[in-house]
Amino acid sequence: MNYDTSIHTNPDASAWAKFFMKTQEENPAAVIDETLMVAWFSNAMMAMHDYIKGGVINGDHAQHLIDTAQEPT
Repeated sequence: MNYDTSIHTNPDASAWAKFFMKTQEENPAAVIDETLMVAWFSNAMMAMHDYIKGGVINGDHAQHLIDTAQEPT
């Protein structure tokens, strides 16, 4: 699915709700279940976390943190 990924850095709950509704309208056969809602809210909460912390940790940065982590002594 191609979409504007800028939602991932948007901490506005209204924007997430509007995007959810738009996604559902464009994919009416999609099943809305607990798994979908957990994924949706997790992403929205992470967007707020990144906003509050002042930065986004994308996949490349996350992998960098993993690669450079020191083993506990």
